Amino acid sequence: MFLFAPGAMQSGCCSYNDIMEDMPKLPEIIEEVISGRTELFENIVRYYESFVFSVSVRVTFDRELAYDVTQETFLKLYKTLSRFRGQSRLSSYLYRIASNTAIDAVRKRNQHPVNSDSSQVDLLTVESEQKADDGPDADEIRRNLHAALQKLDPVFRAAFVLVDLDGLSYEAAAASLELPIGTVKSRVFRARAQLRELLSGTLE
Repeated sequence: MFLFAPGAMQSGCCSYNDIMEDMPKLPEIIEEVISGRTELFENIVRYYESFVFSVSVRVTFDRELAYDVTQETFLKLYKTLSRFRGQSRLSSYLYRIASNTAIDAVRKRNQHPVNSDSSQVDLLTVESEQKADDGPDADEIRRNLHAALQKLDPVFRAAFVLVDLDGLSYEAAAASLELPIGTVKSRVFRARAQLRELLSGTLE
């Protein structure tokens, strides 16, 4: 039903904490779609597809799976569009659909990506310079952190990325995930504990 442009999504990814303003005249477009002008839904897809792909790929750590999640997210939006009341941004609504769909997709696969080939997304950058005898270099740190993050349960990883990588407050992360603050804190705590265990002895 919907066709995506992978190249456009890869070049236009947003972070979780980017402010995603709703598209112009969104309420009117939604009303038109609900009234039968379904071809206008393509405009919504094109406006939000990079954002949805960004959410999907950062939860799945797998571009190919993220494409499927993006497709499924918009299918779910289309089916529930009449229930969207505009009480929050559509991007917030899409975020919740995409993150939950991505978590379900990873669990159904029952695997976590372990390769660092071109299909994987490097979510971490290390800006500090390293000296020759100053311990692990930046590439090694990035590889170790990347590999450890891939091994986290996607539920914990989604909360960890929001709070520790994207810098959201627990309150903002809870709103994005539509979860109690205590649940988000618990998931971030467990993610940190798992990462410490996974990285024990690999980084100074």
